[in-house]
Parts: sequence; C-alpha cells; structure tokens
Amino acid sequence: MPMPLTRFGMIVAVVFLLPWLVLIGLGGYWLWQQGWIYQGVGILSANVALVYGLLHWRSHKTKPVFVEPFAIQSNPNWSDKAQLAWEALQPLTERWQTETDFFTDSRKALKLTNEVLTLVARHFHADSKYPVLEFPLPYLLKLIVLVCDDIQHEVLDKIPGSHAVRVGDLLRAKQAVDTLNKLKSVFDFGNWLFNWSGAALAKARGLLVSKGMNTVTNEISQRLINAYINKLGYYAIQLYSGELTLDDIVPTNRLSSASKEDIAQSAAHEQSIEPLRLLVLGQVSSGKSSLINALFGEIKSAEGLLPTTAEITPYILERDGLRQAIILDSAGYGGLMHGQASTALKQEWVKVDVILMVCNAAQAARQVDAQQLNAIRHYFQEERPNQTLPVIIAVATHCDRLRPVREWQPPYNIQQPDNAKAYSIRQACDAIAQELSLSLNCIVPVCLAAEKPAYNIEDGLMPLIHEHLNAAQRVRYLRCLRQHHAESYWRQWRKQALQAGQLIFKI
Repeated sequence: MPMPLTRFGMIVAVVFLLPWLVLIGLGGYWLWQQGWIYQGVGILSANVALVYGLLHWRSHKTKPVFVEPFAIQSNPNWSDKAQLAWEALQPLTERWQTETDFFTDSRKALKLTNEVLTLVARHFHADSKYPVLEFPLPYLLKLIVLVCDDIQHEVLDKIPGSHAVRVGDLLRAKQAVDTLNKLKSVFDFGNWLFNWSGAALAKARGLLVSKGMNTVTNEISQRLINAYINKLGYYAIQLYSGELTLDDIVPTNRLSSASKEDIAQSAAHEQSIEPLRLLVLGQVSSGKSSLINALFGEIKSAEGLLPTTAEITPYILERDGLRQAIILDSAGYGGLMHGQASTALKQEWVKVDVILMVCNAAQAARQVDAQQLNAIRHYFQEERPNQTLPVIIAVATHCDRLRPVREWQPPYNIQQPDNAKAYSIRQACDAIAQELSLSLNCIVPVCLAAEKPAYNIEDGLMPLIHEHLNAAQRVRYLRCLRQHHAESYWRQWRKQALQAGQLIFKI
C-alpha cells in the first residue's frame, strides 16, 4: 500500500527537483537566444518517440532473447481423456511461469510437482479418495527416470554452458554479487556527492545491464518451468491412464494373442507387426458375406439366408494400403441367430480397430443396428473408459433396390444429387446416419448384387477406410498397449514367484 505524501516529503521532492528544473529552463532559454529552440524540441521529441517505440516493440516481442522454447507435444495415440488432461496443463503452466526462485526454493518445486500429479490423477481417478496415489510403485520410479532424462537432454541441448556450470557456482556467484552491491553502495554515495553527472550515467547503464540480465534470466526460468510441467504432465498422463510401460517397447511391433490365433487359423502367414483388425457387423441378410467377398475380390464367405458363422471367422486381407489387416466375419444378429453370438461379439469389441456396420439401405428396420452400436458405445464408456472406441463406418448395401427400382446407372453423386436415384441413395444415407448417430461422412453406399459389378468399393469404401486410418491406428496402439500390460502383469508375478521360491529353497 503506497504511503501518503506528507508536507515534508513534498519539500524534499521540490528541493531535489529544483536544480533539474532550473537547468532545463536555462538550457531552453539559451537555445531560444541562439535560435535553436525548434531544433532542440524536435530532436528531444524524436528521441522520446524512438525510446518509446523500442520499449513498446520489446514488450510485444514474443521471440525469446536467449533460449529457444522447449517444444513438447501430446502423444497422438493417447485416448480422448488423456488429451483433455494434457489441455488442462496449459493454465497451470501460464500461472507458474511468473514464479520466481523456483529452482532455489525446494518448497515451490515440491508444490508444483504435487499440483501437476494431482491435476492429472483427478482426470483418471475422480472417484478415488486419494487419486494421486493410484499407481504401482515401480511405475512411479519409471516416471521419475523418464522426466529427469528428458529434462537433462533439454537443458544440455538448449542452454549454453549448462554442462560446465555447477549449482554451487551459481550460489557462490550470487553471494559475491550481493557483497559487491553492499560495498558499491558506499562508493556510489561518494560518487553522487562529487561527480553526480558521471554517477547518473553509471546508474542508467547499470539499470540497462540489470534489465537485460533479468530478461534473459526470466526467459531461462520460464522455459525450464514450462519444460518441467509438460514433461512431468506427459508422463503422469501415461502413468495414471495405464499407458506407461516398464519395458521400452512399441506395443504395435508385437503380435497380440488374438491376432496370433486368427493368423494361425486363417493361414500360415509370418507377421511381425500387429495388423489392423476390422470387424464386420450386420443383421441377417444385410450383405456382410457379399461385402467380405467384394473386399477380397473372391469368394471367402458363404452367402445365404441363414447365418453361417457361429462365432467369429478371421480372414487375412492384403490390399494396397492394407497389407497387414484381418477381416473378422461375425454372425448376423436379429431373427435367427446363434445363442452365443452376442457374447462372442462383445469379446471382439476390444480386439478390433474398425467396425464395418453393414446396413440394408432398402430396409427401414434399423432399430437392431442402433441397439448394437449403442451397446458398443456404452460398453466403452462404462467398462473401458481409458480405451478408445473403434472407428465405426456404416456400409449401406442394396442401393440398387432403392427407387426407382429399375434404374441402375452408376456412378451416383450423393453429395449433390442430380437425379431421382441419387436423391434416394442420399435420403437412405441421411436416415442411416441419423438412426445410428453417425456423421454422414462415415456412411458409404455400395451395391454387392451378384448379377452386377461391385459398386463403390474401390472408389468409396476403401478411400473412406484410408481416411480414418490414423484414428484406427491410434485404437490399435492403445489396444496393443492394454494387451502388453496384461502380459507384463502376469509375467512379473511369475518372475517374482520364481525368485521367492528360489529364496525359500536356499533358506
């Protein structure tokens, strides 16, 4: 709170300013006598404008003076909840960048660490009384190692001289500067008495140098705080979301157990990378088998009025852009269906990356399809909240049977229908999108009639799958990561049990 200006303070201010005011007045009078008053005022105004412009430019300049920013991005393979947790770190970073003495005050560093871990933990364990403690101990040690290793590389690469300067050197330098400042104050007092003009210039120079050093120091501190928060938050998200692994592996570089079984059942293929897994769903007689045959270009699945797959039948698919993919044919639901079909399907939901929902465009009864998709969405929301929902694409079959029935002259432009058939196909796609709660961009109309060439498979369905390939690969990454965690969990139990048994045997 500023102190009120007393009468004594006003007198002191006037006495201090009076010599300067007198000098300014005499100087102006001399310039007026010499006829240079306008030139002097112009030069003075130009200098003031130049200084103001430089200060304004510097205050709005965002480029760092000394240290390049530490660019840390989120992992594109993270789940949606993990992405939200990453975005929540931004306000915390902005608030802590204004803190001072962060690296010399251990309490502030500990407080910031606790805030980052608590913020991230609450995103994944909101129902826990102590969310920040929801992790196994080895994973915390792994987190500490990763954060320290990354910060070390950031500091070495982007702060010159960081590998040579010791922390103790910084502390001793600060103490030496404080001592010199105390001695310098005595010298400055005498300098002001006997050489006030030189002292004023030295003071101005000292303020400029101090301002520059403070600017560089503040930018270094801000960059390090930003790097620490983002690195700690990055690995904390992986820790609390269950995506941190004790082994340094890429989950998709190993085959999952489900893919091993499917590959062994389908053919003797040698796979080294986890393939993309596509599940074909649909009602009885919706055209699932015809779709699979069209994808392969040959007969792979029996077609008929009754479902022919009691559970799940895998096929290895090799096409341009999908050289490592597994198509999973499922039993048709609705009407006549196998008693265990729903159980088998539910087990497959978490094992696939793309779901192709086959819908009969000429049939209005799509309530069963909507119930199937709603069950899948509810399952991932309630039972698998940290796992990403597979990419869902609806394939509208039997488009040739839409009105006018006898007309069939593809291709048809459903984005901007220009005839009655194209308009009917667009209406059917709009209805499917609305009833299944899907975007119109995820609906592709096809014709798979045996007596007609396959329509819109190469030009519509495959490009749409390629368009969603990045999202499907993220689902695949998280799916493989869960499998690796499960295998690692039991492998650690077996290893520990073996070591305990050996210890008991020795005793």
